[in-house]
Amino acid sequence: MGFSHLFSLGSMKPQKVCSGGVRADVSADTLPVLHGLALSLLTLFPKGLREPHWHPNADELSYCVEGSGMMTIFSPGAGHDTFTIKSGEIVFVPMGFLHHIENIGDGPLKMLICFDHERPEDLNFSAGVSAMPDHILADTFNQRPDFFNGLKKSAEGVFISQRDKPAIPPLPYMTDRYKMDLEAVNPQIQVKGGSVKMSNGFLLQTLNGISVYSVLLKPKGAREPHWHPNADELNYLISGTARITLVSPGGNVETFDMKSGDLSFMPHGYLHHIENTGTSDAQFVIFFNHIAPSDIGFSGCVGAYSNEALASLFGVPASRFNLLPKYQQDLFIVSGGG
Repeated sequence: MGFSHLFSLGSMKPQKVCSGGVRADVSADTLPVLHGLALSLLTLFPKGLREPHWHPNADELSYCVEGSGMMTIFSPGAGHDTFTIKSGEIVFVPMGFLHHIENIGDGPLKMLICFDHERPEDLNFSAGVSAMPDHILADTFNQRPDFFNGLKKSAEGVFISQRDKPAIPPLPYMTDRYKMDLEAVNPQIQVKGGSVKMSNGFLLQTLNGISVYSVLLKPKGAREPHWHPNADELNYLISGTARITLVSPGGNVETFDMKSGDLSFMPHGYLHHIENTGTSDAQFVIFFNHIAPSDIGFSGCVGAYSNEALASLFGVPASRFNLLPKYQQDLFIVSGGG
């Protein structure tokens, strides 16, 4: 049985296949329930290069899963940011900013790339050059028009190419205003059941409109039942196994299991829990389409209401709820022997 909020990104056939790498995309076209978020898995082979491009309708926040690479972001005002990236680091690219990614390591470079739009658009630099008249390009670069006659031209662009020689980062331009080592951050939450590392605008000041959590659930650890009033949520399971229950308006309930490479989508305001169902750690990368996603959890909810009010809902004596602690804030992650 399939579930409308679950998708196996890890096992899908990539839509983009090039000599230098592949990209698999999950948008509203492949997972119709998506709204405000989409996710791609970009794999670049050694010396592979995702050509300079930009997204007219979406900000981008990427998480490096594996390998080492280099990025350049060219921003308004002729700003250059060129920096290396490695596993555990995140990079933010604002809407419309030109950027490229290339593999500078010996193995594959794998990037999870999240967009704050359910149908993100690409414009590739090579396609833009191909579309412009040769005489306009000649005027722009002070060349003869025949200079551009021999260039390979493509309406869609190259997308992913492959260099002849490995790249060497140009040190004079090494700046990293758009990069953050998420996994090097001390967890904002660390308890018996797991830990959470959160990106935010204080740690990465260029970040806007989108954010990411690195969530580790220990065996028998769980993300308590909760919802996000202001943000949609897109979960990607890097390792381990997990189970989610999602409650939608109208009393619809989905419970589904996730394995490595799966993603799931939680619309804003929808109640859900996440639990580790395996014997090893479950590692999630969780994206939100808000720089500061808000959270309401069951643990704090009980503390907001009287025992008498709770008893009227569940048909038991009010005294039964004397056993429940009245937390004044959410626990976020819980653990037990269940």
